[in-house]
Amino acid sequence: MNRKILIESTGWIGAIMLLTAYFLNSMSLVTAGSPSYQLMNFAGSFLAGFYTYMKKAYPNTLLNIIWMFIAALALLNILIKK
Repeated sequence: MNRKILIESTGWIGAIMLLTAYFLNSMSLVTAGSPSYQLMNFAGSFLAGFYTYMKKAYPNTLLNIIWMFIAALALLNILIKK
């Protein structure tokens, strides 16, 4: 697999993960307090952040880093409460 396809795939997978998490939450199939929701947000923003960094879209990279940080904090909060 060449590098360009790998980078593009990373961006698509990240976007799909973020949209899936949002859809599932909007349909009340997962809650914002569930580990699966926060893991999808964390992984999706990581992948999307990598993609935007590689494309030199730095404002979007910063957005994804912040989104990933929020998801990580939420996930830690969920795990600590259990």
